[in-house]
Amino acid sequence: MPKPAFRPLAASLIRKTILIATLSAVCVAAVQALLAYRQAHRQFDLSMRDIASTSLPMLSGSLWDIEPETVRRQVQAIADRYRIGYVRLEARTGQVFEAGRPAMRVAGASEHFDIPYPYQKTGSLGGLDIWPDADALYAEVARSVSSAVLGYVLLTGVVCLTLAIILRRDLQRPMQHIADFVTHMRAETLTRPLALQRPSAHTRDEIDLVADGFRTLQDGLNSYITTLDNLVADRTKELKTAMDAVHELSITDPLTGCFNRRLFNERFQQEIERAIRYSRALSIAYCDVDHFKQINDRYGHAVGDRVLVQVVDMFRQQLREGVDWMSRYGGEEFIIVQPETPLAAAQASAERLRRAIADARVNAGGTAIQVTASFGVAQLGPGENATILLGRADALLYEAKQAGRNCVFPPVPGT
Repeated sequence: MPKPAFRPLAASLIRKTILIATLSAVCVAAVQALLAYRQAHRQFDLSMRDIASTSLPMLSGSLWDIEPETVRRQVQAIADRYRIGYVRLEARTGQVFEAGRPAMRVAGASEHFDIPYPYQKTGSLGGLDIWPDADALYAEVARSVSSAVLGYVLLTGVVCLTLAIILRRDLQRPMQHIADFVTHMRAETLTRPLALQRPSAHTRDEIDLVADGFRTLQDGLNSYITTLDNLVADRTKELKTAMDAVHELSITDPLTGCFNRRLFNERFQQEIERAIRYSRALSIAYCDVDHFKQINDRYGHAVGDRVLVQVVDMFRQQLREGVDWMSRYGGEEFIIVQPETPLAAAQASAERLRRAIADARVNAGGTAIQVTASFGVAQLGPGENATILLGRADALLYEAKQAGRNCVFPPVPGT
């Protein structure tokens, strides 16, 4: 859904103010027009009373003396008055005297006066009809309304201009500053304080409350982020420890603590590739604890487990730390990997291990039992891979078993 168009708050307030002022001006103009119209009619009525008090006696005398020219001048004088549009005098003798603009003669809009006899004689010498000047009436109303509306418009313009300046200075600029500050806020600038550019003498208002609330929000967010960072660091450390432990469990034999077959398959291939890449010697010793099934059957699996643990401990004592490594390949089978070691050195190392195992004794419920092991030693040859090397070592181990066990194959020269 598209966002509505942005409209500054100050502009909206000014626009609404102008709209309200316009509606108010229309109402004022309507009221002013009504008042002006009533005032014009009141002035017309005053003119009529003035005519009745001053012009009728003069017309009465002129008609009585039968002075048509004088009557005509008097009728013209009445028609020349302001707000008078048309005048018609009809004498009892049938004479008619007219003056003014005939277009102003509208039925039902005239004022009628009877011209009395002079000397308080009863009766009437004729009738005088006077029509108002509608154009003059409307012009007067228009002038009155225009002056009122113009004054109101000028006042509204001054008020709106002043209001616009005040709103822009005290509302729009601070709010726009807050909006820009929030829009351009980033994680690295979260601690930057919000500083409003406002007159130093201004009193605190809602904008200051908004700014204070935002600063409080900043402080809270910063504190929360700091706490969250520490919490994430602690959880990351705990997770890493747990992952290391899981990884260690996944690659380590739980009984003996040496690498398991899964890790051997991955790491041994890397050793093969490294030896080939740098043309260095790589030897392995395939070891099998002799008659291990009989030990389990006779003394129990707990003794069998102690035998395996003791064998691995002796391996660790004899091998080079950080260079040689070993893996439990099967139940009682182990493979010792010796990088940068030629066959003769690997045979000598296997022989030392064989003797150490044969000389040791394992406690089996108060009975010391002797344990022996057989070894098949092989060196990586040209063009060989991991499968071929393991196959040769396994075949040599088989020969050692066939030769009576407790020996190294191929035998160490001189043994």
